[in-house]
Amino acid sequence: MSSKNSIRKLLSTLFCLFSLSVGAQSFLPAGSIVYPFRASPLIAQTGSQFHILYNNRGERIIDSIVLKGPYSRIKVKIDSVLKGRFEYDSYTHMYTNNKIWVSIPVNSPEDMYDLLVYSAGEVNISRRSVKLVKTFPSKHSFIHISDTHVSRNWVGSAKDGYAEELQLLDKFITVANIIAPDFVIVTGDLIHDYTRFNKDARGWGGDTVKSYTKLPTIEEKFRNYFEGAKGYRGVQHINAPVFSVPGNHDFYGMKETDYPAKAAQWNALCGMRVFGMAFAGTRFLFMDDYLGDPVVDIPDKKPLSGLQGKQLLKFLASHGKGELRIIAQHKQNRADTAFLNQQKVKLIVNGHIHTPHVDTLGNTPTIRMRPGVVCRSGEAHRWELILGLFRIIRIDRDSFTFTEPLRFCSNPIEAYDKIKLNLTLSFNGDNTGKSTSNEAVIANKLPENLPGCRIRFVMKKGHYAVTGGRIRQAFDSGKFSIVDVDTDVNAVTSKKVSIKPGK
Repeated sequence: MSSKNSIRKLLSTLFCLFSLSVGAQSFLPAGSIVYPFRASPLIAQTGSQFHILYNNRGERIIDSIVLKGPYSRIKVKIDSVLKGRFEYDSYTHMYTNNKIWVSIPVNSPEDMYDLLVYSAGEVNISRRSVKLVKTFPSKHSFIHISDTHVSRNWVGSAKDGYAEELQLLDKFITVANIIAPDFVIVTGDLIHDYTRFNKDARGWGGDTVKSYTKLPTIEEKFRNYFEGAKGYRGVQHINAPVFSVPGNHDFYGMKETDYPAKAAQWNALCGMRVFGMAFAGTRFLFMDDYLGDPVVDIPDKKPLSGLQGKQLLKFLASHGKGELRIIAQHKQNRADTAFLNQQKVKLIVNGHIHTPHVDTLGNTPTIRMRPGVVCRSGEAHRWELILGLFRIIRIDRDSFTFTEPLRFCSNPIEAYDKIKLNLTLSFNGDNTGKSTSNEAVIANKLPENLPGCRIRFVMKKGHYAVTGGRIRQAFDSGKFSIVDVDTDVNAVTSKKVSIKPGK
C-alpha cells in the first residue's frame, strides 16, 4: 500500500472514531501540548533549552509559557516559535504545527512542574510533565514497574466510579517518593482493553465492557492511570518523571487488529509511542511492540527493522550513542537481536508476564527483566508470586546493577486502609510551614540499602541546618522555606533527620 493510501486509510479510520465518539467519547487530547505530555515527559537542566510540540489550531500568538510547581512558578523565555509540520509518529503520521523553543532560568528550583502555554486568553496544560534538575549525574537510578492494568476492575457505577487498581498504585507512590529515583519506567499494560464490573473474590467473574457506547470512557481510564481518581493517586503524583510504553492491553473500543486506530488513540491521549531519552551517558529507547502493525511499524521477526527502529536510530544519531543503551518495551520475548548487537544494547526492561524473572539474551550482555505487577487485577490468589513488586536499577556510567524484586507492602491483598508499607516517612512535628524545627523518620523494612532517600521539609521562612542528611536544595516560596534533604537509609533500619534554624 502506498504512503498516500495509508494516510487516506488512517484519516478514514480517525473520522470513524470521531463519529463514534459523539455522545460517548472523544480522541482529541484535553490540551494542545503533545510533548512533553503524559507518557513522554521531559527532564531538563536549569539554564538550558527545551522544545515543546504544540498544536496551535488557530495559529494564535503564544503569549507566555510557565512552569508551575507545588511551591514555585517559573516563566520561561520563548526563544522561537517554529511553524511547519512536525511529525512525531512515523506510523500514524500525527504531527503538530508549532515547535516552541524555550529557555529555563538558571536559578529555577528542582521539581516536577506542570507546563502551561498561554495563548489568546486560553491556557493549555500538560500536567506534571517537566522535571527540572541542576545536573545530569553519571550515577543515576530508576524504578521499573509494569502491568498496572488501570482499569481492569471497576468500583462503583460506570458513570461515577474508579479503577480498583488505584488503591494499590496509590500506596506504591508513597514508597517511590521516599526512594526518590531520577525517574520511573512503566513497561506497558497501563490500562486494560476491557472493564470488569462486579468482580468476584478472586477478581474475575462479573460483567465486562469494551464498547465505545458504554462507560467508563477511554479518557477516564487513562485519566485514572495518569492523574488518579476519587482521592487515589495516579502515576503523575510520583515526584519524578514517569515514562510509559504501550502494551497489548493499552487500547479500548476497537478491534485488536485495527492497528492505525489503536496507535492514533495512544497518540491522542498519551502522546508519543516511540522516542528516546538522554540522561547523562545513558540512552533510553522507548518502543511500542503492540499497537502498531506487524509489517511496517514493528515487523514480527525483527521489530526494530521497521519504522520504529528508524526513529530510534535517528535519536541515537542526533544525541550520540552515549555510554550505555537501554530499551524499554512490553513483551518479554520480542527482541530484535540484530538491533541489540549492532547498537550494543545492554539492558531490556519489560513486563507482560507478571512473574518476576531475569533472562540473558543471545550473545550480548543484555538482560531482560520483569518486575511483577504493582496492581491487583485478578491476581490476589497468587499474590506472593507477583503482587506489589518493583525493581530499582542503578547506573554508573557504562555499567548497571539491579535489585531483586522488592515488595513495597507486606500485605497487598488487604483493604486499602490496612495495607502496611515496607518503607515509611513520618514527621514528629508540623510540616506545613508553621514550624522552625522538625524531625523526620524513615523506616525501611526492605532488604535493600536505599541511598539518596528524599525528605521535603516545609518550614517558616528562614535559614536552616540539618543533621542526619544532606541539603539538596533550599528555596523560598512566599512565607515558606522549602528544604529538600537527601539521606541514606540502610536495609531494615530507621533513619532520623532533624532540621532547625541555622546559617
